[in-house]
Amino acid sequence: MKQLSILFILLVITLSASAQGSGFGYMVDFGGSTFSQATSEYDQVIRSITQNGFIRFHSASGYNALQLMIGYKKENIPFQNFSDFLASDGNEMMQYNTDAELNREAWRICMINQFQFGRKPGRLMYSFNTGLFYERTIQATRNDYNGDWTYDLQQEIVPHNLGMILGAEVRFNWFTIGYKIEKLFWDVLDHDYILSQELNLSNSSELRGLKLNPWMNYLYLGFNIDFYSEKD
Repeated sequence: MKQLSILFILLVITLSASAQGSGFGYMVDFGGSTFSQATSEYDQVIRSITQNGFIRFHSASGYNALQLMIGYKKENIPFQNFSDFLASDGNEMMQYNTDAELNREAWRICMINQFQFGRKPGRLMYSFNTGLFYERTIQATRNDYNGDWTYDLQQEIVPHNLGMILGAEVRFNWFTIGYKIEKLFWDVLDHDYILSQELNLSNSSELRGLKLNPWMNYLYLGFNIDFYSEKD
């Protein structure tokens, strides 16, 4: 993370020196996914909120910009697992009967290319966005609704991940409203580890039906200030 921070700072300095204009601001993303496995044994929902601070650098024409963003994400993931399995003694059929939730927190760094049109930056602009992001899970827990059984996800988590962004937004002077979809390249859960565990009611094998990298849908709101000066 330290190396990424240094690279981020150097990139900001380089872009600042060559940009025709720049901007900064704050955005909050609201969204998630209703993806579920094609079976009644498993169910899941992902609800996500991400708070972002960003800076962007406009090209000489004003019709392209590079936006660099740092965000903090919190996810709430209610899930159910009602699948049957044979106990380790090979005689008794058991069922998970799980109704619980995961809570995950992560830091993220995004690099977004913005194709802009409309009036000049700082006025009315429309933008189509494509980008990549790095995400680092810093905490994940499994919580029972009645507080009977809670545990931290450690070996069950793949902490480092990359993803892609596609979206569009409208900026009215200093206010932004937009929509985007995101996709992590790898599942946040380490399913190799989860599947290696004995099927049991007292371990994290209950997570085997989850998928934590589906397509995510977001609406976002933001406040931004852009400075742009045309050169002759």
